[in-house]
Amino acid sequence: MRRMSFDSGESLVEVMVSAVIFLMMMAVLEGSISFCTNAQHKSEQVRETNAEICRNLQTSPYVPGAENKTYLFKATTANGETPGPEGAVLFGIAVELGSKEVIYQGEDQTPKTTTFYMFGSADGGGTGGETP
Repeated sequence: MRRMSFDSGESLVEVMVSAVIFLMMMAVLEGSISFCTNAQHKSEQVRETNAEICRNLQTSPYVPGAENKTYLFKATTANGETPGPEGAVLFGIAVELGSKEVIYQGEDQTPKTTTFYMFGSADGGGTGGETP
């Protein structure tokens, strides 16, 4: 039978260092879990606010803009140059810049307003999307 040596096993210093390293790793793990939990709650708040804004945007009235503009669509050559000042125009679309204002509850439950600018038809028929 073999004799046990008194030098075998871990010393108290080695055990303490291992415990400190283990506790440091647990602190890092707890910090990362806390960060992820906070990020998840913030993401839920942002999604709820975004859903409320989208719902209110659909029901808010369209306010026509003061002026109409015509956007011209031009053909270009392969290197990006236009062949002539008027010869390159394919078609133009007359539009107006209208807006919709959306009121929603902020994170601190105070009402907030956001303005969305959008293109409407030049004849005042709405925001487009109708059958041509």
